[in-house]
Amino acid sequence: MPAPRAAFAWWGATACWFLGTLLGGRRTPVEAAVPPPVAVLAYVVCAGLWALLVYGVYRGVKGTRTALAIVGALGIVDLVVQLVGDVVTRAYGHGAFFLAALVLSGAGFVLLFKPS
Repeated sequence: MPAPRAAFAWWGATACWFLGTLLGGRRTPVEAAVPPPVAVLAYVVCAGLWALLVYGVYRGVKGTRTALAIVGALGIVDLVVQLVGDVVTRAYGHGAFFLAALVLSGAGFVLLFKPS
């Protein structure tokens, strides 16, 4: 049952990303353009949609594994870009959370496509 274990890894990655985003010291230009409650609400909605997609994988819904693989790859690219940005700007406020999310996302990919 690799898919349910992959779902737990992805949920952990989602929690780390969400915490890193909320607790990070550096604000993106988009975050700076909107009031903080709106930015937090947007992150809650994104994390919720992501968790719902992962729940579909957990339940074995057809097509969710492929969708998670595509969206997950984009998410991993985003995490790497954010980590590189933290290193370049020396704003290490949320790097540990993003690094944990990156490791858990990698584990999620491995478990998602591991043969039963």
